[in-house]
Amino acid sequence: MIKYLSIQNYTLIESLELDFDDGITIITGETGAGKSILIGALSLVLGQRADTNALFDKSKKCVVEGHFDISKYNLENFFLENELDFDEIAIVRREITPNNRSRAFINDTPVNTNLLKDFASALIDIHSQHDTLSLNRTEYQLAVLDDFAGNALKLEQYRSLYFSYCKHKKTLEELIEKEKKSKADLDYYTFLHDELTASNLVEGEQEEAEKELALLNNAEDIKKQLNILLQTLNYSEINILSSLKEVAATLDSLQKYLPELKELFNRTQSTYIELKDIFSGLLKTEEKIVYSNDRIEEINDRLNIIYELQKKHRVNTIEELIFIINDLSEKLLLISTLESDIITLEKTITEERKNLTALAKSISDNRKKHIPILKEKITVLLHELSMPDAVIEIPITINLPFKSDGTDTITFLFSANKGSKPDEISKVASGGELSRLMLAIKSVISHNKLLPTLIFDEIDTGISGETAVKTANIINKMGHNMQIVAITHLPQIACLGKNHFVVYKTVKGEKTITTISKLLPDERVKTIAEMISGHKFSDASLSTAKELLDKF
Repeated sequence: MIKYLSIQNYTLIESLELDFDDGITIITGETGAGKSILIGALSLVLGQRADTNALFDKSKKCVVEGHFDISKYNLENFFLENELDFDEIAIVRREITPNNRSRAFINDTPVNTNLLKDFASALIDIHSQHDTLSLNRTEYQLAVLDDFAGNALKLEQYRSLYFSYCKHKKTLEELIEKEKKSKADLDYYTFLHDELTASNLVEGEQEEAEKELALLNNAEDIKKQLNILLQTLNYSEINILSSLKEVAATLDSLQKYLPELKELFNRTQSTYIELKDIFSGLLKTEEKIVYSNDRIEEINDRLNIIYELQKKHRVNTIEELIFIINDLSEKLLLISTLESDIITLEKTITEERKNLTALAKSISDNRKKHIPILKEKITVLLHELSMPDAVIEIPITINLPFKSDGTDTITFLFSANKGSKPDEISKVASGGELSRLMLAIKSVISHNKLLPTLIFDEIDTGISGETAVKTANIINKMGHNMQIVAITHLPQIACLGKNHFVVYKTVKGEKTITTISKLLPDERVKTIAEMISGHKFSDASLSTAKELLDKF
């Protein structure tokens, strides 16, 4: 339950701190004083959307902090799963900065708002006048029934399977569509793959073939040039090797007279040996070059195959063609496995459909089982709320295909008057009747949900007189089992509970601010008297206020 709420710089609130007890806490105040601002601030720590327009001082950040006693609600696993520090008093803080950044913390650990909402859903249920309108929606009505029937666990299992089923169905549709297209492409891909594979492409062969072809096409000129070199080195009548040999012989004969020529002789000898080796190398190269028209034709045929394939596939290298071969192989493999994938997925979907049907039936059976009990409990409470002829019917029908909440469709049918046929709530219920109907429903399901705290934000709209007393009785009973915070304009409800806070506006400097005060016993009597008869309350209204307080 909530123990403490601090609000800084929110809307008309400059700074505010509230302490809450168990049981019932009452909040009253003039219309427009800012009672609902408190709910707005509390909604922030419960994960609702933040807005810089809510800042009292646009230059400062807004901070709302709530302390919650969670010692009795088995939330240790939630903290463990989300890597949060557990403490019996959980501190939740929400900050809004002037640049519209919002931050949330649980026990000083930053969290996102989705996690904050999950945490808050286990702590507090806020019911406002706007929520009464949700009673007209069939989705809300089904949720009410499921809350009462205790379908939460089964619905969680069902939805997990349902979303898996939907995902698999979508995947199956995509696979079937892909298979249709693939079958049309199969022959074409097979032809391309076979054609490329039959060419036996080898990485690097194009470059080697082009080099060899260039050599063969210029073989005659190359041999001619090489022969000139061979002639110059050794084959001509006057050649370099012979001349160099004579130079070496002359240097050798002169060494005995000029010893310094020995080095030149040695260098000449080395040069002769090197040139002779060069000659041998050139000779071998020249002998290897053999012009072959057949080989030229063979290489041209091979290159033409390669060039045609490159042109066809719009690439420039053999490596790119090999990549295409591999890609086609993968596509052909995918096509060959599509059929088996489809068969496997169809089996999975069939099994999921079978399990969904069983779960949906189990949920539906449980709903049907609890509908008479829910109707009876709501009807009893409506009778207590001065609606003795009220009738509520909850017809249930099964509609396929599966939906996220099962296969059932329900509609709450309501009649407040004897002899009137029950019809859709939106068509027959007045504002006051809606409020009483919602109170009855909240009272019934609050015991099942075991929420620590329930907040009523003027749920008593459209209620007065004896009905207000009966409404107070119901809220009072609820307060024995849970913490209730009630924002009200009715004195019959304002007299409930341990604590009574009054919200009011004051002027501070140039600004109007909302503040709140906890009433002392005497102040509470006067405040309730004012709610009965206005600001100029009488002794009679004071007496009535005391009687109401004594009653509860």
